[in-house]
Amino acid sequence: MDMDAIALLPWADACAARSHCAYLLLDGAQAEGSHLRLGAMRVPYASLFEGKREEALPEIAPLLIDLTALDASRRSRVVSWASQLGFGAPCLSWYESPLALPAFAAHLRNFHQVGLSDGQTMMLRWYDTRILPIWLQALTEQQFALFTGGMLSIAYVDRFGESKTIHRTDEAGPPSQQLPLDRPVMELDDRQFSLLVDAGDLDALINHLKFVIPDETRKLWPRTLIEFAAKYQQQAMAAGLSDIDRQTQYVLLALYTSGRGTEHPAMQALMANPPNSLDGYYAAMQAMPADVWEAGEPLWNRGQARCTEPGEHMGTAWRKNM
Repeated sequence: MDMDAIALLPWADACAARSHCAYLLLDGAQAEGSHLRLGAMRVPYASLFEGKREEALPEIAPLLIDLTALDASRRSRVVSWASQLGFGAPCLSWYESPLALPAFAAHLRNFHQVGLSDGQTMMLRWYDTRILPIWLQALTEQQFALFTGGMLSIAYVDRFGESKTIHRTDEAGPPSQQLPLDRPVMELDDRQFSLLVDAGDLDALINHLKFVIPDETRKLWPRTLIEFAAKYQQQAMAAGLSDIDRQTQYVLLALYTSGRGTEHPAMQALMANPPNSLDGYYAAMQAMPADVWEAGEPLWNRGQARCTEPGEHMGTAWRKNM
């Protein structure tokens, strides 16, 4: 594997040439013990849990690292190590900023919690890279400007091992300011909250499918499985299947028939008024005529199976740590 497959070293050099800082942000919950590894490499970092209730949990803290503050040897070691982590779990994003480490960390800590419409607060792990792009999409224009204050670019490794830049600007806005009593600087409405919850629900469904049919799901490319499952999960949710268990039953039918079974008139009738309980829904599925389950061949038999997923040698995998 290329020791710098994401080209973070030339990116950091370019940031330094512009007199800016190049920051890596590691989600420690998906790469536990990262603080110990950084300490062993003598690499300074800022924990985004500092000053928060979760400060007592350094092993799962999000860690901010300034690459431009490191000598060439340590920078190379950190980039090689962090890149492997990013390909193995949804934990790595990077940011260009004119702010020094203490100031940039203080800005990011302001988004540790968000307010909700019912007056409650919620810790938000926006640095989980399954959540990060959804988080930015969910924000209003004003909220987006607040969050991206002090940032010139945001990029991350997606679940397929590809680097994506999701924000770039020529001029950074002002950083956010902490509110008295550490109140959340941002409040999400119900629509925004739902978008973030849905982002986690897809991972829960994928994990459930891998548990129920492990051999079959291993035959599919990760991208194929995720995109297919997402499509049919959305159909299930639109029909009122709000729980993972009933969604799984629906997506299993889709997988075993390449989606054709979901188009059968008997299945369409069921989804027009699905039973509210898992037992009732499961019984209704089992009572479907045989031609529902024979409407199409399994997805893994339709040229969607894999020998090796491009980039799989990089250790593509993800874990749910919502």
